[in-house]
Formats: sequence, structure tokens, C-alpha cells
Amino acid sequence: MWRSVPLYNIVLEKILDKVRKNNNNIRDDDLFKEIKDSVNYEISYNDFLKALMALEIRGYISVSLIKENLRMITYLGDKE
Repeated sequence: MWRSVPLYNIVLEKILDKVRKNNNNIRDDDLFKEIKDSVNYEISYNDFLKALMALEIRGYISVSLIKENLRMITYLGDKE
């Protein structure tokens, strides 16, 4: 299914919502659940990780591995 908004934009929007609520660090499993609940189409975990990688490459976020399958996402700020 075609998406009208790219997945990485949706992920960044959810991260910004969390940052505004004073949660600078977000676990990837919590963020994935929140995104799946907010969109009306199926998102695979692999596509979610690709979106995180795209945001990290662009310099918006930093992703750190906490455990084997648990990541911590930190918002770095807007690019200028």
C-alpha cells in the first residue's frame, strides 16, 4: 500500500511529541507500538528500523543499543 506520508516523517513526528512531553530518551519498542496504533495500515518492524536508520543518517536522532533487541532513541535537535 502506498503511504501518503513517508514513514520516517511519522516516526520523527512521534519522537518530537515525546520530546515535548520531557521524555528525551525513547525505547524503540514503545515508539513502534505507538506508531502502529496511530496509522491505519500495517507497518513491519523492519520498515520501522529502516526509518530509524534514515533519521539517524540525516542527523536527527541517535540510536543506542541497550540490550540485544532493545534500542534507546535520543532526539538530537533540528538540523540547520
